[in-house]
Amino acid sequence: MPLALWLLCLLVPSDAWAQSCEAAPRGGPVSILILDSAQRVDEFAASVQSAQVAARDRGTVIFDDGRVVTADTDAATRQLNQLGWGNRPIQIVASFPMRPQRAPGSG
Repeated sequence: MPLALWLLCLLVPSDAWAQSCEAAPRGGPVSILILDSAQRVDEFAASVQSAQVAARDRGTVIFDDGRVVTADTDAATRQLNQLGWGNRPIQIVASFPMRPQRAPGSG
């Protein structure tokens, strides 16, 4: 799926985009969305209704259609390999790194 389409999906209310954004067919590329926390991964995964979960642990959800949502890329890699998907092409759809914590009073 083109990056622009995924980014558009992020701008549409979650109820709508979770149902309409589709990943590549089985055997196609794996699309990875990297979020900044396990909580955000769980929130995203709860909104997806168009795919079954193929693997899940704290901070990573892999859907059977090739979408991966993770806050832990090492865990996602291990799960992809366990599913036998380690050789599939990978597309990083978007990455939202954690923001550094500011010290109190640092303005």
